[in-house]
Amino acid sequence: MTTISSIMNNTVSSLLTQQYAISVTSRNIVNATTDGYTRETVVFNDTNDGTTASAKRVYDTFLTNQLVSVQTDLGKYTAQAEYLGSIEGIFAESEGSGLSEALSEFWSAWQDLADNPTGTAERSSLVSDANTLAGLFNSKRSSLSEQQQAIDDDVADTVAAINEDIRKIAALNQQIAQVSAKGQDTGSLQDNLETLVKDLASLTDITTYTGDNGQISINLTNGSPLVQGTTTWSLGTATNATTGLQDVTWIDDQGNAAVITSEMTGGKLGGELEVRDETIPSYLGSLDTLAATLIEAVNDLHTTGYDLNGDAGTAFFSGTTAADMAVSATILADAGLVAASDTASAQSTDGSIATAIAALQESLLLSGGTATYSDFYSALVTRVGTDVEKAGDRYDSQSDTVTLYQNLRDSVSAVSTDEEQTKLLAYQSVYQASAKLITVLDEMLETILEM
Repeated sequence: MTTISSIMNNTVSSLLTQQYAISVTSRNIVNATTDGYTRETVVFNDTNDGTTASAKRVYDTFLTNQLVSVQTDLGKYTAQAEYLGSIEGIFAESEGSGLSEALSEFWSAWQDLADNPTGTAERSSLVSDANTLAGLFNSKRSSLSEQQQAIDDDVADTVAAINEDIRKIAALNQQIAQVSAKGQDTGSLQDNLETLVKDLASLTDITTYTGDNGQISINLTNGSPLVQGTTTWSLGTATNATTGLQDVTWIDDQGNAAVITSEMTGGKLGGELEVRDETIPSYLGSLDTLAATLIEAVNDLHTTGYDLNGDAGTAFFSGTTAADMAVSATILADAGLVAASDTASAQSTDGSIATAIAALQESLLLSGGTATYSDFYSALVTRVGTDVEKAGDRYDSQSDTVTLYQNLRDSVSAVSTDEEQTKLLAYQSVYQASAKLITVLDEMLETILEM
C-alpha cells in the first residue's frame, strides 16, 4: 500500500536526483569553452528506494586514443619545422654577403692576379677576398654547430618536461583511485589526465592502456614502462664521450641508465634528435667537404708556384675543414708571398699558377667528379630549402589531422549550450514540482496529526 511516508521518500529522492542533475548540467554549461573538457550526461536509475543519478563522461575511446596518437607526429614536425627554419637563415644568400658570392669573388681575384701577376692591388684584393671566404666557411660551420648545441640543450629540457608529465600522471592516477573508491565523480580528474597524456604524447612516442579503475598505464614504444598506477620510471641524459652531445637514457628500478637515444623517434624529442644527430651532421659534412676540396686543390697548385721573391710557394690555406679554414698567416702578413708564377724568378710576370687556380672554378672536383664548387654549394642550399619546405608541409598536414580528430572528438564530447539549457529547464521543472509536492505532503501530514 502506498503511504504518505513512501510518497514523501520517493519525492525527496526525486528532489535530490534533480538537484544532482542540475549541478552536472550547470557544470557542463560553465565549462562549454574549457579546452579538454568532456561533457557529462546524467544517468538515472530506478531503485526500490526511489531514483538515483550518476554522471557519465561522454567520449569515444577510439577518437580519444587517435587524438593522443596524432599528437606525437605533430610534436615531431613542429620541432623540425622550427629548427630547420633557423638553419635556413644560416645559408641565406643575401646580396653581397653569401658564400656563393664570396666564391665567385675569390675566383675572380685569382683571374685578376693572373692578368697582372706583379700587381700590388690585385694581390691585396685576392688575400682579402680569400680571408672573407674562409671567414664565411668558419661562420657557417660555427652557426651550425651552435644550432646543434642549442638543440642538445633543448633535449635535456624536453626530457625534464617528460619526467614532469610522468610525475603528474601518476599523481592523478592516485587521486582517481581515491575519489573513485568514495563513489565520487572523477570526470574532471579524467579530463586533466587526458590533457596530460596528450602533452606527453607530443613530447615522445608512447603507448597507453586505461584500466577499469580509470587509471592509465604508459610505456615507451620500445616497451619500457613510464607509468603503472602510481609507480613511475624516468628518463635521463648522459654526455656521449664521442660526440659530446646528450644521450637519452631510461632509468630502471635499480637506478641503472640504459641508452635509448636511437629508439626515440617520435614527438618533440624525436624531432630534436633527428635534426641534431642526422640533419645538421649532414649539412656539416657537405660544408666540410666543400672547404676541404677547395683547400686541397688550391694548395696543391699554389705549392708548385713561386712568389714575387722567386721563392717556392707554400700552402695558401691552413686548416682541413670549414671549421679551421684560414688564409696562411704568412700570406696574410705579406701578399707578395702569393705564388702566382711557375717561374722561379723575382717579379716574374708569368701568372700561369694564378690562371690554373682561377680555372678551378669550373673544375668538376665534387660529387664524384660531376659538380663544380658552385654547383655543390648550390645543391646544399637547395637541399636545406627542400628540407625546410618538407618540414613545413608535414607540419601543416599533421596540424590538419589533429584538427580533424579534435573536431570529431568535440562532436561527441563537447558541450552544446542549447542542449544543456534545455535539459536544465527540464530538471528545474521536475525539481520545482517535487518541491511543491513535498510542501503539499507536509501540509497533509500536519493536518493528519492535528486530527
